[in-house]
This record gives sequence, structure tokens and C-alpha cells, in this order.
Amino acid sequence: MQNTLSIRIKYRPIKIGWCVHEGNFQGLDEAMRLSHTLWGGRHNPIIPINDPNYARKLINTFRVDALYPVSSDPEMEKFIGQFPHLPWPLFHKELFIDGKINTVLDVQHPLRFIYEQRQKNLPVLRVAPSLFQWDQDDPLSRIFLATMGAYPPQEETGHQYESMFENYLNPVNLTLSKQNPVPDDLHERFFPNTLTEALLHRDCNPNGEKAGFYYGDTNNFEDVINFWNLRASDIDLFFYDPSHAQRLDGLKDNYTKALLAQPSRFGDATKWVNVWGKNHEVLKDIPAFGSNGMRCAVDSRQGDGGIWNGLNIKPPVMHFDSQSCLATVSENQDQPVVSFEFPDKPFLQDGRLAHQHAIASLWPITDISNGGDWTLQVPYIPELNEYFGRECHFQWNGARAEREGLGVVVGINHDIMTLKALRCREVISKMFEAFGIKSKPSPAGLICNRLIQQMHGLQGCRVFKISGVRELIEEYGPDKSFTRSGAIEAIRQKDPQTKVVAFSKFENLFIEPRETQKISPEDALKYLVKNGVFRVGLELECKSCELTFWKHLDDVKTVLNCEYCGNEFNITPQLRDRDWAYRRSGLFGRDDNQFGSIPVILTLQQLDTHMDPAIYATSMEIEPKTASIDKCETDFVLLTKAYEPRVQIVIGECKTRKEIAEQDVSNLTKVADAFPRERFEVFILFSKLDGFSDEEVERCKKAQDPYRKRVIMLTDRELEPYFIYERTEKEFAIDKHAISLGDLAKNTVDIFFTPKPIPS
Repeated sequence: MQNTLSIRIKYRPIKIGWCVHEGNFQGLDEAMRLSHTLWGGRHNPIIPINDPNYARKLINTFRVDALYPVSSDPEMEKFIGQFPHLPWPLFHKELFIDGKINTVLDVQHPLRFIYEQRQKNLPVLRVAPSLFQWDQDDPLSRIFLATMGAYPPQEETGHQYESMFENYLNPVNLTLSKQNPVPDDLHERFFPNTLTEALLHRDCNPNGEKAGFYYGDTNNFEDVINFWNLRASDIDLFFYDPSHAQRLDGLKDNYTKALLAQPSRFGDATKWVNVWGKNHEVLKDIPAFGSNGMRCAVDSRQGDGGIWNGLNIKPPVMHFDSQSCLATVSENQDQPVVSFEFPDKPFLQDGRLAHQHAIASLWPITDISNGGDWTLQVPYIPELNEYFGRECHFQWNGARAEREGLGVVVGINHDIMTLKALRCREVISKMFEAFGIKSKPSPAGLICNRLIQQMHGLQGCRVFKISGVRELIEEYGPDKSFTRSGAIEAIRQKDPQTKVVAFSKFENLFIEPRETQKISPEDALKYLVKNGVFRVGLELECKSCELTFWKHLDDVKTVLNCEYCGNEFNITPQLRDRDWAYRRSGLFGRDDNQFGSIPVILTLQQLDTHMDPAIYATSMEIEPKTASIDKCETDFVLLTKAYEPRVQIVIGECKTRKEIAEQDVSNLTKVADAFPRERFEVFILFSKLDGFSDEEVERCKKAQDPYRKRVIMLTDRELEPYFIYERTEKEFAIDKHAISLGDLAKNTVDIFFTPKPIPS
């Protein structure tokens, strides 16, 4: 069986983290020169390895794809070994094979694209190309290298990159003298450093409002590293060393004037020029910038969170225009297999560049999920890169988790791709394992998952929103029969005293296409029978032993044997005015209330309806591996992406009418705390098909994080309507248009913890 699937594809350069030793200026220079040979190279960070904590922050912040050692030694190998999820993704460990052939996208591509556009008299460059030369003993030479850029010698790369820049762009050649000021119009020029980002797009908003100067010492290793990495974060900075003010003041004044002339989103009265430095001590006295200088201390190695804390800097991942293609999905095997042909590529189709590689970022516009079982929408958890590579891409080192999907390393002449879908619960198990937690599906989880599949996915489970349906399933055990008329009356739920019909709350519920505007109890019963929740049969009485027994419709015939005494009898006389007898069937025929699956299903269905695309796993048994948690069970785990780089996780405890126990709260709190806060946003969800007692509310409140709202509580009042707070908004002053997990957590506070009732 084959279906089709639309996939969005974005090509992008491989983002490399250059690993250098602290204080190794020679290695630093080599990393900067190599960056200028690569398309996207300006945005590749340089990572000093001597401080592992700081290095890890840089790697996570820049979303590095691979680490490249500028020098080879045991200490460097040991450092890179700490990141097994970022293996070098190519067969050759060198950037240049035999010093001749580049294995990743290089600047030959944008050079030739720009040349061809200019030959056609099409505007492509907004500023003038310039190629600068300077003496290596110039005290500003390293800053020139970081700002304007220069290329490694031909014997190292096999390419004359500098000659290519001259031949294709016909730049102005300028020599920087140690005795003369730096040209004051550098911000208006196009140099090798600028070329590396030509024709690329950012995956996040540019950091233009943070442009300005870096105030530091050209001979200080940390200052140069900070300067490079801030520019790699897409901040247009120029270095200012007060000891070389005579050479730099002209550039400072001209660039300051240009920045102040730009429109500001804060209004003309709040214009300033950002002045960066490695710490607040350095920035205490910066008279060169007067009152226009806004001090921005990097303090990159402070705190437990990400680097540049509080400055809201988001380094971009550069990419090309996105495209779409149609893929075929084959389900004839154990798991779905997706195959497609790549659309036109934004690279030169030149056989001499065939060894170069890029990353194709893949995101299915609609997932292939079958009842929540399979997915291609992987979460942004780089620790699972090898798992994604082995199980999905068939190349263990060639897959990368991304914020918007799965990145696969491909040759630029690669035409066809085949991917295997991943089982959702296995992805979640691997996530737990990466953070020191062992997990496996529980029997209750397997039953719940099968029920969802039986109903053709979570949205097929809407019928369980109807309270009368739930009571009908609960009231009649697997060995009890009920009539069609009795079932309809049970679903209608007419109160004998008040005569109020509870079913009226569900008349607009959509469960499947219908001809009438409103749903009826008969429609709900038909849907349940069609999906195998109930089986139709007859209840017959044996004339010999006078006992009654039930027979499925498929097994009914004129002459039957009694199930108790074995005697044959003719059933025809009993068929007159006979009402059909219904019984629960399949998994609903179990005498265990399906291990409490219905509240789990309704909770997941409500989240699936209103939240971002997610993957989930029903009930899982959890125990510690290295994490500080207790052995326990969670009724479901759900993963979704947030607007921030963090992954959102929901762990849930769902009940029908039983109480949420103190141990339930304690167990889930420890699991939530096992995930690093700077990487994950974990929510703890408690749901019941009944109200919460005051004692339960106080218990659930203990799971709240002291710094943010993370507890979500839902009752049948929130689970039954289509819109979560359709009924609740009539009782409490809340955000009725909750569209995120954070919104649900905030409403939980306003409903349960510090209630805001609407005055009657």
C-alpha cells in the first residue's frame, strides 16, 4: 500500500565548531582562515576547549553540527569524545582531501552565482567588493583577519581562493599600513568575510539592533574569541582597542554616525550604540563612546544557563530557500518507508565539486502518524542524533536533530532519499535514556495505544467526550448485555428528577460526517458499533435448562446449541419482537476498565486538537538509571516544540474518579526535574473525569516550579467541550483562548491555586 506525503526541504551548510586550545593564537588564526573558505563560514563559532562547561554552552547555543580540531593531539580528541552525538559526518576526517578537494560547501558557489548575476547586469551586491592586504606583524592583523577575512595558502586547500575572489568580483585592492588609520567606510564594503553569508537566509530574526563595537585588547585571546563569536551570532561589530585609537577613531565615528541614523524600534529618543566587552569591569570607563554607548558585558562564562545570559542573542542557522516535494509512503513493511526525489538544488552542478556536502533539513508538512504510532517529526534533542541516523537515515553519523525537523547530510549531487519512520514511544524512550532514565511501555500503555488505533487516531476518540457513552461502557461489564433502546437512553442521560437531558451539551460534537446539523444518541451508538466498541447479538433462552446466554450476530443460526447444557433448540420462536442485545467487544470487552485508558485518551485528544504537532507515548514504566527519580509510572508523555529553542514535554497522571495521591505528585515532580531547564520546558499535567478535591489541589500545587508555572489541571469540564475552556470561562476570569501549554499552566493557577471566580 502506498500513500503520498508532502515534505518541506531546506538546504543549509554544515555548521562547524572550530576547536582550539585556550591561548593558541596560531590555531585561532587557522580557524578564522578556514571559515572564510566555507559558505556560511562567518557563522561558525570558535570553541576554546580548556573550559568544558563554557565550550558546551557555545556548542549548544550555536547548534553546532560537527566539531573540527584545528590541531591534532590527545587532549583535543578527548574533548571531542565528550560529544558522541556530534560525530564528523563525512567519510574523510579532513576538511580538504589530500589538501586538494573540499568536502563541505565552499565559497566557489556564491562567487560564481554572484559573477553570473553581475554578468547579466542584475543587482546582487549592495556594497563594493574589497580585498585588503596587511602586514602580519601589524598589531591589528588578527582583528583584520576576523573582520575582513583572508584565505589559507593554496598548498593547504588546493584552491586559489584569493585569486577566485579577484577574478569573479573584480574588487578594489587596498593595503592597510601600520602607520595609517583604518578606512572609515569598512561597514560599506564587501569582503571575504561577507562573502561567506551571501545568498543565505537566517532561521531567526537578525540581531541588527545589537550592532556596534567590541571594546577590548587585540592581544587578549578571550577578547578575540568573543569578537569572532558575537559576529558569528549575526551581530555587525567592529573591534575597538583604545590603545590604537588613532587608527580606529575614524571608523568608530563614521560607523557610530551610520548606526544612529538608522530607524530605531525604540524611537529616536532612545538611540544608542552597543559597546561590547568581556565583563562589566572593562566597560566601566569608555570615554571614547560618550553618552551614546550602551554597555553590553558578555560575561560568557558566568552562570549555569546559556552563554550571554540576559542579552537574548540567538545565533542563526543559515539556510537556502525552502522547497517542497511529494514523497511516497510505503506501508508494506514493518514500518512506513518514505522515498522522494530532491528538488532543484541551490548549488553549482560541477563535477569538480561533487565531493562537497550540505545538510538537507526535512520537515513533513503532515505527519505519517497512524494512531500516534509512527513519526518523521523528530524533537530537537541532539543527543539522539546517532539513533536518528541508524534508525531513520541508515547512516549513523549523518543525521542531525533540528528545531524544525531532521537534518541529513547529503552530497550536493545526491538525488534520491529514503527514510524510515520512527516509532513514537521509542523516540520518547531514547529521550529518557539520554537523561539517565530507563523506560518501557506498560501493559496499560499498550492497551491504550491499541484503543487509539482501533478508533483511527485521537480525533476518532471524540465520542468518549460524551459522558453518557462513558457511563454506558462503565456500567455494563463485558458479560452484561444491554438493548439498543437502553443504550440510547443511557447515552441521553435524562435526569429523572429535573428532566434535564445531559446529552444536549454534546449535540454539536463532530465525530464523523453526518447529514443532520446536530448529533443524536443514535449517531453515537452507531459510531461505537462501527468502530468495534460494542458488538451486536441476541440474548436467547434455552428451552432445556431455561438459562439465558448471548450470541454474536455472526454466530446466530436457526438451530443453536446451548452454551450451558449443550442441547439443541430452534431460536425462531424467540425472534418475534426481539430487541438486539449489545455487549462490549475487543479491548473494551476486558474486565479491567481498559486500565483507565479513557481519561488518558481524552486528555491527549484535547492537547492534540489545540496544541502544536506533537508525538506522544501512552503509559510508561519509568525507573532511574543515573537520574534522581523514583521508580514509577506516567500515564502519558508528550513532546512538542516551543517557539523557543527548548523542547516542551508533558508528563501526565490521568484518573477517572480516583484521587491524585501524594506519591503521584512526588514521582512526576522528580521526573520533571531530571531534565535540564535550559534545554527543556517540562509540564506536569493532572486530569480527572471528575472534580478535584481541595486536598488534591494542594497536592498538585506542590509540583509547581518556584520560577515558572508548569502544573496543568483539567477536569471533565475542560475535557468534554471542543474548546478547552468553553465552560470554564463562564465561572472564572481566565484566558479562554489558551493555545499553548504555558497558557494552560497559567489558567490552572487562576482556576485552582488562586481562583479568580467571576462575580455572579
